[in-house]
Amino acid sequence: MPRRRSGRLWRVVGPPVLGAVGLAYAFPLYWLLVTALKGEGELYQATPSLYPLQPTLAAFSSVLVTRGFLGLLRNSIVVCGATVLLVLAIGFAVTYPITRLKVSRRLRVGVLNWALSLRFLPPVAVVVPYFAIVRGLGLYDRRLALVLIYTVLNLPFSIWMLKGFLAEIPLEIEEAAFVDGASRWVAFRRVLLPLAAPGILASGVIIFAFAWSEFLFALILTASPRAQTFPVGVQGLVTQFEIIWNDMAAAGAIALAVPLGLMVVARRYVLAGLTFGVIRGQ
Repeated sequence: MPRRRSGRLWRVVGPPVLGAVGLAYAFPLYWLLVTALKGEGELYQATPSLYPLQPTLAAFSSVLVTRGFLGLLRNSIVVCGATVLLVLAIGFAVTYPITRLKVSRRLRVGVLNWALSLRFLPPVAVVVPYFAIVRGLGLYDRRLALVLIYTVLNLPFSIWMLKGFLAEIPLEIEEAAFVDGASRWVAFRRVLLPLAAPGILASGVIIFAFAWSEFLFALILTASPRAQTFPVGVQGLVTQFEIIWNDMAAAGAIALAVPLGLMVVARRYVLAGLTFGVIRGQ
């Protein structure tokens, strides 16, 4: 009886509570977009409004064209895209042998623990050694340096996620392909990759989002718009004398739209990859 009563109570109280929580999460995003669409005069009026009275895209034009953030946006897309490709390639090279080949449990656990150890230290603890290495290699203020650093940072996630997903694909499927005369490469390309597509896409989208939002290394390892990423440009809108609220809100909306749009487009695969590759993976 008490359980039935609590279930009845939740049906009554639950929707308003969830609605209030959702509103609390959504309002900052709404206010960000509203601020980006307001004119400068409307932004500093005595009584702020909850919606733009005269919507304008002047802040977006100022950010992308006048301030040259279009180049920073291109840098972020190139760096994040290259990071995703490199991380997935290395992740597959590491996880395929420990999930599809006969290797000892000690080796498998050692590889997974090694990958996990890469994430033990916070980025601020390794930024100085990485800076020295990048300067020594002549890669300072180069996009390649960010790609390599982001690959190291995101590789553990890729290894653990792909391992969990590949481990759920039965070995008998590949063995059937071997019986039919397929080589290991053909079985990998035509059998395993299509089955692992949701996990690959899920890993790629989340790695892209992680790399997109990274700020510390992009700030320390770059010095000019030639290699700077979009988040570094956004912090430049906080000057010594003022905070350019319109442009900062527009830049924040753009920075949010790219990974969020990618997540919306690939949401079905992301959910499938997360639940099938991580939650049920052993």
